[in-house]
Amino acid sequence: MSSKQIRFYLTLIISVCFAYWVYDFFSGSEALGYIIEHYSKLYLLIFAHLPSLIFDSLAWKVLMTKKKLKFYWCVIITWISQTAGKFLPTGNITGEFVRIYLSVQKGMNSANSSSIVVADLVIATFSLLLISIFSLSILLGFNEDQTTFEDNYKYILFSVGLMILASFLFCFLIRKRCIKSILKITKKNLKKKESKYKKIYINLLKLDFEMYKLSFNIRVLLHSLFFRLVGWLGGAFEVYIFLKIIDIEISLVGIVLIESFTSIMRAFAFFIPAAIGVQEIAFVIMGSFVGLSNPVSLSIAIGRRIREILIGVPAILSWYFIFNRKLNIN
Repeated sequence: MSSKQIRFYLTLIISVCFAYWVYDFFSGSEALGYIIEHYSKLYLLIFAHLPSLIFDSLAWKVLMTKKKLKFYWCVIITWISQTAGKFLPTGNITGEFVRIYLSVQKGMNSANSSSIVVADLVIATFSLLLISIFSLSILLGFNEDQTTFEDNYKYILFSVGLMILASFLFCFLIRKRCIKSILKITKKNLKKKESKYKKIYINLLKLDFEMYKLSFNIRVLLHSLFFRLVGWLGGAFEVYIFLKIIDIEISLVGIVLIESFTSIMRAFAFFIPAAIGVQEIAFVIMGSFVGLSNPVSLSIAIGRRIREILIGVPAILSWYFIFNRKLNIN
């Protein structure tokens, strides 16, 4: 067994133990009671996830300026790659390799597919930064007794303004090739013997160049970013539907905060398979902050896991049957 495999299994064991502690400490049996009581309606979570899947697919498709896949293939490949990113050992990175592999299977050039996926990954990361800005701004003025837009409009408008400003700054820095400038400074401080950095350096230069080319089509860049943000709101819609299923009322602002905090925590836990334990504690922490009980907050996390399985199993089967029954990624 290699050292990477040992690290993976060790991380998985620790994560599962942590998830079990979260379940036990935060009244998991009561949380499971909400699930069991309303199990007949849980299929609605599949449909609630569709907006997020569709807009994530659109965010990727608009970046295709040369060879374009049909939209339904973008949806299928995004569906499979997101599942792979959640369930395969190396997490989200594996999902991106799967996306490249499957898009090449459907006729895209390997180099073009790689550059588009990397560009989409950068935009997705930046959208997460915007979500962080938005959430932090809302948190500054959040009050459980102030649940309407009118109660929180100052903070919402302020956060939207910051997001727009950050978006234009993002486009400006790409056009100015800031990654290349940083690499030039870094290269001077690297010793010649540090050849292990050479591959990373070259890959970052390629990324900088691809993003630079994309910056000449600001409309495409902003469209992709917009679709990414709407896709994230689709995740909040999923939380909203789940709370409706178990007959729990909460403000829309609270739902947005729950989804944004969980998304951020998942991103930081990219090295943990399926963010096991981290996703659960994130739902509990932010759910408690916006006024939900621990069992209700944990039931949202359990509901999300159930949806991931309901979506994930058909995705893996589709990968096997649609794409020539090839499950190996080299």
